[in-house]
Amino acid sequence: MADKSSECDRGLAILLLDAENLKLDVNAEKFLASLSGYPLQVKIAFANWKQPTTGKLDAELYDRGYELIHVPGGANSADGKMIAFGAAILYRYRDVKQVFVCSSDGLLNHLCNQLQNQGLTVFRVRRQNSVLSVENCQNGESKHYSCKREQEVPSFEELANQVAELLKAEHKSIEERIARFYSVAELFQERHTIVFPSRNSPAALSESAEDQIYSGTKERVNPLVVNLDIESKKVPEIKSANSIGINSLAALEKILIAMIAKAIVELKQNAIPVTIIKKQFYTKYQCHADLIVKKILPDYSLITFLKSRPSVFKMELFGNEHQVAIAPKAAASKTESSVALEASIANIVLALTAKSPGNYIGINQVATEFHKQYGQPITKKLKSLHLGSNFHDFLQSCQKFKVQKKGKEHQVAIAHSAP
Repeated sequence: MADKSSECDRGLAILLLDAENLKLDVNAEKFLASLSGYPLQVKIAFANWKQPTTGKLDAELYDRGYELIHVPGGANSADGKMIAFGAAILYRYRDVKQVFVCSSDGLLNHLCNQLQNQGLTVFRVRRQNSVLSVENCQNGESKHYSCKREQEVPSFEELANQVAELLKAEHKSIEERIARFYSVAELFQERHTIVFPSRNSPAALSESAEDQIYSGTKERVNPLVVNLDIESKKVPEIKSANSIGINSLAALEKILIAMIAKAIVELKQNAIPVTIIKKQFYTKYQCHADLIVKKILPDYSLITFLKSRPSVFKMELFGNEHQVAIAPKAAASKTESSVALEASIANIVLALTAKSPGNYIGINQVATEFHKQYGQPITKKLKSLHLGSNFHDFLQSCQKFKVQKKGKEHQVAIAHSAP
């Protein structure tokens, strides 16, 4: 605790807000502050404050401690000023460690890349309808916040666990109500001198019992059937994604290829509905395929993952149903490009660790060196090869590398088994 406190004393977080593009209320701002490892001490909002659309927003933000920067009217004027200001942020705030870039405009990608190259941790904040998405540009992790409900949106796995807990609680509640009902039945038995069947067998008011009630109350009572021997059915346990030994895109891809190929042969179809693949995957691993995908690619589902691999999987939409097949193996050049990229990154890692062979190096440092040598960001290169956009996930999928997390930083080294 002492170390973390001293670290926070030496650093701060800054929030840059395009007030014309994105609105943040107090609770959303508190959510962003909770994601930061440093105090959120500086908040700056950019807008043309003369526009009627801003209303009294300037006064509200000022009361909440924002520094207000005015820009003239015009398309992307606030974006341009925000990029110019943010690019030189280290000159104004020497202790800044993390920056929240709050805008849904794609132009701000340039600012995010620039800040990352300066060694800062960047959180990209976007809003779609009532959901605020916060992406850590360093490791690709995303958090979501519901502005309408004013609370964090849980991941699919967390939501599934919550549903399972609710089902267990409901099952327990039903058992308690059955027990209370039996207590009432016993009181009813004492009141009317009725003999019920054994507690451990299905209990019902027999015809003789019904006759006793009839004679005692002089009123006709409809037969009452109560099953007290309800089987205790456990809520099916869903294994966590971490307990399944699928830890890379390559491993997941291999399993899906085999599963789809087998289903095509067995069902004698050219393409298989994705719902069938999901069922087969769950039957084999007792875990939903979507959870495995999200463990590796947080913003992906099984369908978006399959779509992101057009050289491997052929996806088609028939009505409302997605179907998948194995793509023709005409993408050898892409495979070769992937191998070449892996070799290029390995050379960079070897060069950066030349003085300490086998040691780990930060993946951000590797990405920066790649940009210097090849003139483009590694994420852009990955996208052009249809390998996703997450550098960390690509490294994990390669047998040539081993990846670890040290503190808040992901590091990479050459695997000993790599040729």
